[in-house]
Order: sequence, then structure tokens, then C-alpha cells
Amino acid sequence: MNNQIYPWQKEQWANITRQYNDQALPHAFLFSGLKGIGKLHFAQCLVAFLLCENNQGSQACGACKQCKLLEAQTHSDFKLTEPDEGSAVIKVDAIRSLVSFFSLSSMQGGEKITILCPAESLNHNAANALLKTLEEPAGRSIIILISHASGKLLPTIRSRCQVVDFDTPSKQEAHRWLVGDLSGECGDTPSDSEVSALLNLSSNAPLRAKEYAAINALSENNLMLDEMAALLKNDVIAITLSTRWDDDLFSLRVTWTIRWLELILKLKMTGDTKDIQGQHGEKMMVYLAEKCSEFQLLALYRESLNQYRLFLGSSNPNKTLGFEYLLHQWTKLMSSKGVQ
Repeated sequence: MNNQIYPWQKEQWANITRQYNDQALPHAFLFSGLKGIGKLHFAQCLVAFLLCENNQGSQACGACKQCKLLEAQTHSDFKLTEPDEGSAVIKVDAIRSLVSFFSLSSMQGGEKITILCPAESLNHNAANALLKTLEEPAGRSIIILISHASGKLLPTIRSRCQVVDFDTPSKQEAHRWLVGDLSGECGDTPSDSEVSALLNLSSNAPLRAKEYAAINALSENNLMLDEMAALLKNDVIAITLSTRWDDDLFSLRVTWTIRWLELILKLKMTGDTKDIQGQHGEKMMVYLAEKCSEFQLLALYRESLNQYRLFLGSSNPNKTLGFEYLLHQWTKLMSSKGVQ
């Protein structure tokens, strides 16, 4: 594993390693911030540092027994807690297993650590069970919660953790890192416009932008923008698009439509075109910002967020029908009545 933190995480790392050197680490952290900025990687680096036998300064050595066990994913004192495959929630059984894990003595003589990610995926029973563990931690236990939407967590969970906020890097820093990373992996330096478009699509989250580059997300997003424009002109029907969009990229597609609405709303409220200038779909976004009221756009934005939560929930809704419903709401932007 690469134990180097990302450049935009240096301040958080310095603060936590200072606590470690002062023997003042809390038993629970909450790492909070936008998805795709490296919070999980930061947590993994911290686990490696805390378990390492020879951590030097502020970094795991990568060569000792503990580091090798961790790299091989066989370290008995570390546990990753996440939703089961095919599920979007962390259930109470997973927390019971975690309680059992912490109740046993350390096999390596150090801390016992878990990373729980994403924390907002805890269901009600699991959250309450975790709360008991946070109130009465066993032995030298450290719990690292990672949240992409910490406002969804119980206040009592937040209050029992040391909250570490991770901001998105500056556009310049994100751009510089992404150019270097993509150039190092593929050998071809991407154009500035391509990198900027990837960062815009990912809300300036560099790791998400990197994932988008790997799946050619820009081309697919641009095709969706063209299809949405055709829908608004009545050149295609909603069921055709909802059927095509119900695929492996489904959750990303919903995210992108929400991102479009954020850009349109920002343009509507500020008149600032810099975020969409020169982008694919600029003409459509400008038209909707001029034609629609803030009330119409906000209503569709809220409805899109609600549908997105349903799609990610445990009720397994019909995604094609859900997307068709959202697309019908988009078409209502073209009428005088707007979204209902």
C-alpha cells in the first residue's frame, strides 16, 4: 500500500501525528468531507502508521511485520467495517461483530482499529449499537468513521468522535495532482481542458475525477446532456432514456443530473457563467436558467435528491421507473406550470 498522504491532507495529518506523539489520540475519529477526496486512503495511512513497529517521524515504515500483515490484509488487529456486497447499509450484525472484535485482546500487542465506511450507511439499529461501543470503548481501541454526508449521522455519534473535516483541494492543486497522476499512469499528458472538465464533473474531487477518466465518463456525460436536450425538445421520450440509463453507471448518471441542476441553479442565482462556459450542454443550461424560476429548479433538485436516496436505500426500487419519473419532471421545466 502507498502510505503517502495526498498533498491537500497535510494539515490534518500533522495534527493527528502531533496528538500521537503527545499520547493524546482519541478513541474515535470522524473523517468528514466530499466523496472522492481521499478520506479512506488517509484513514488507511493512519492505520498503517499506528500499527507499524518502526514508524519513522510521521509515516509507516512499510517493511516491518505489522506493515506486511496489513498489506496482505491479514492483520488480526485491524477490521474494515462496510456494507455487505450488494447492500447499501451497514446492519446491526456487522456492529455486533465489531463489538466482539474489540472485546478480544490484541494479538499483536498494540491497538485494535476499525475503519467504518461510509458511516451514514449505518441503519438505525446498527447506529444505536455503535453508540454503545463509542460510549464505552474496550481497551486500546480506535474507531475511524468515514462519512461523505456527516449531517445524516446521529448527533450523539458525532459528539463522541473527534471530527476531522476534509475540504476539497483548490482547483489549482486538484488540477496539478490529476495531471501528474493521469500522465504517470497512461503516459500521455491529458489536455488542460480535459482535466478541467473531469474536475468539474466530479465537483473538484480528484480521486473521483481519476475514476471518471478510467471509465470515459466525460463522453457518457456529454451524450446524456445531448439526450436530455433532445428530451426537452420532445425529440425523444422519457422511457427510451430511462431504459438506456439503467445500467452499471446508474448511480453516477443520477449524480451527474443533480450536478447539472446545481450548475443551472448557481447560474440562475448569481448570473456567473464561468462554471459552464465552454462546457458541453452550456446552451441548454443557460436556456433553463433563463426560462425557469428558482422555485421550479429547487423543486426538481429536491425531488432528484429524494429519488437518489431511494435508489441507494434498501427497498430496491425499480430504477427504470424512478428515472422515467425524474425525466418527466425535467420535461415539466418546459411548461409554464413547472415541476409539481
